[in-house]
Amino acid sequence: MADSALRLHLRRQLTQHVSDLGYSLSLEAPGPDEPEILRMSPVRRRVAYGETVLRTDLKKKRCHDRLRLFSQRRTRRRGSILFFIGVAVDDQRELETLLADLEIRSGIRGGHVHVVPITLPETSARRASATRRASSRTARG
Repeated sequence: MADSALRLHLRRQLTQHVSDLGYSLSLEAPGPDEPEILRMSPVRRRVAYGETVLRTDLKKKRCHDRLRLFSQRRTRRRGSILFFIGVAVDDQRELETLLADLEIRSGIRGGHVHVVPITLPETSARRASATRRASSRTARG
């Protein structure tokens, strides 16, 4: 799957996950130093950030800097802001290792940083072959 399509899938699924948790108001995030997803809970007025990380991003300094930046941001009253990171299920372990190496998450720190593993959609070749198998079974029986 192409990186742009994969990132779009991860972003959609992460947005849905954050919305399901009650962060349903979408806020504008202008500028390059803002998170990909910026949501707010209409009831509690708490903000949540979201970023998607691909396997290719795990080695990039820009990704590391963004993860540090958003994990260290605070509210005006110095409270932590929930930070959700959407990643493919296959890359979850590598991301968690990276977060520990960057000292973003450890046994003590980083309780507000949540890794959200997202399953990838089936590729079109798999879907086509499954459809062919199903149609040949119905034709036989």
